[in-house]
Amino acid sequence: AHTFLTVKFPIKGTTGKVVTVGSVGTDITERKLAERCILEAKEEAELAKRAMSEFLANMSHELRTPLNAIIGFAEVIQNEILGPGGSSKYREYATDIGVSGQHLLELINDILDLSKIESGTVELREEHIDVLEVARSSILLLKARAQSGSVSLEQHLPKALPELWADRRRVKQILVNLLSNAVKFTPPGGRVSIKVWHDPDTGHVFQVADTGIGMAPQAMRKALAPFQQIDSQLNRKYEGSGLGLPLAKSLVELHRGTLELQSKIGTGTTVTVRFPAERIVSHPSAVA
Repeated sequence: AHTFLTVKFPIKGTTGKVVTVGSVGTDITERKLAERCILEAKEEAELAKRAMSEFLANMSHELRTPLNAIIGFAEVIQNEILGPGGSSKYREYATDIGVSGQHLLELINDILDLSKIESGTVELREEHIDVLEVARSSILLLKARAQSGSVSLEQHLPKALPELWADRRRVKQILVNLLSNAVKFTPPGGRVSIKVWHDPDTGHVFQVADTGIGMAPQAMRKALAPFQQIDSQLNRKYEGSGLGLPLAKSLVELHRGTLELQSKIGTGTTVTVRFPAERIVSHPSAVA
């Protein structure tokens, strides 16, 4: 069966009166077929997106639940909450179980988060956030890790900043990922610093700099792309998913911000994140 588009028009006689009606028909079968295909493809894409969202939600639950149990029971054994465990080796093993479980949980979280972003299933829970509080709490999370690696962790924060309209958990995730990367790739005796300021033209700026091993230009491009291996030897030496920077970049871009990477081998790396001016709330948040 074919589909036609018909246009009718009056035909007038010599006296100027309409004597009949003419028509022109165009076969639009192929166009209608193409429109139907586009509509079906759109519906299939929406179904696939919903299926992906459900799958990731289920996987998140299925993977995290047993890991949380493993980590929790390891802490019970390590801290001898139910009584003495006997040999100190048990506590050491429990510590190893807890550390390994936490590491695996972090890897799973990174992979699931990046998968959600790439499938378009992440929704920002935006609110007015105190960026100084978020920065301080992020620094606190990395303090022990920096100390254990003999890395100096410095902060340069102003006394007050306007609030930011953003997803608090995601902004904290960005900062923790950047700080974690910086601490991980900075040798003992090195320095990691975080600086936060407000630029009237471009908005809030977060900058994390380190005196670590640095990267070559070609490695920088790979570092910002998910699932890219920079150097297999580095991956073996420095544990992690390698998704910290790509995930941070994706989360920044979800806020319509930008992430800029500068690095030099043997000198260190600087990551600058900018949140756009339209996300700034007028009144400042003062130091508590």
